[in-house]
Amino acid sequence: MNKKYILPALLALLVICSALLFWMKGSPEELGMDVSDRRFRIDNIDEVGAFSIERVNYPKIVFTRKPDGWYLNNGRKAREEAPAYILNTMKGLTLKYIPNRAGSEVIKKSLAKTGIKVQFFDRKSKLMKSFFIGTEMGDGSGTAFLMEGAEQPYVLFVQGASFSIRTRFLYGMNEYESKDIFVEKANDIEMVEIKYPYDKPSSFTLKKKLLGWEITNPYTGTKLPKLNEKLIEPYLGGFANIVAEYNDGNNPNREMILRQPIFCEITVLKKDGTKKHVTAYSLANIEFKQNKYSPKEVGEDTRFEVLTDNNEFMLIQHRVIGKVMLAFDSFALR
Repeated sequence: MNKKYILPALLALLVICSALLFWMKGSPEELGMDVSDRRFRIDNIDEVGAFSIERVNYPKIVFTRKPDGWYLNNGRKAREEAPAYILNTMKGLTLKYIPNRAGSEVIKKSLAKTGIKVQFFDRKSKLMKSFFIGTEMGDGSGTAFLMEGAEQPYVLFVQGASFSIRTRFLYGMNEYESKDIFVEKANDIEMVEIKYPYDKPSSFTLKKKLLGWEITNPYTGTKLPKLNEKLIEPYLGGFANIVAEYNDGNNPNREMILRQPIFCEITVLKKDGTKKHVTAYSLANIEFKQNKYSPKEVGEDTRFEVLTDNNEFMLIQHRVIGKVMLAFDSFALR
């Protein structure tokens, strides 16, 4: 055989033998290879009991699973979709390629400056994974990963996903927090009370009775004589998804706003006896001196600061919460 063909032939034979050996014996682990430094994926995300995200110069964020959902280390409940996004990302991680020596050195230097440390723990608080996430590589479809204590970084991606893996871990505590104000099922609601302190005639209490519903004015006790009961179910359905635009707990003007006249108070009592109460302040009245305190005067562009009974301070638009800020006579049969 011509000498120039010997080396390519040997390399081809080596590749074929390696592939055959892998096919016969199975996974890299079964072949005696240590590939633990590339096992980033978590196949059974239900086993995860907690995980943490730590960025340089930012507070550490810890998610902990509890019976009624995920909670953050500041004591607040996490948005339902926040841990789901991260866990599903972990479940879909796939190796894209192994960087060469020069590329690996560049990645490790970058990780030392801007790497995000991520740790996952099982439900018994045992460490499952500990690694660093780097920047996007090349065309942005792959992201650098390095297992803690390892030397070789890897570039990973999520099959079929258009999002950047790194961005899923870049949010601040505030952005991971739940912004739910009311997320109630209509059939669970026993009573709704809306009080407008500066428009008392528009205030009402909607209460479930043995046969149907009743609406009265909470200040005078006056009963709505002709109630259109067809309006009750869609109205209660409005409490299913009232979510704030922003968790505004760090607003420096919070105390000043809480000293201003109240626009309205909303109380929801459920059949199981649990109650939720919020107080709304119109920013149009505070910022632009509009002096509008009736639900009949407020426009869709109005925004409210809402204080919940958990002492959360939320910013919400009228176009979201306005569907439950109705008036006493809104339910009248016409």
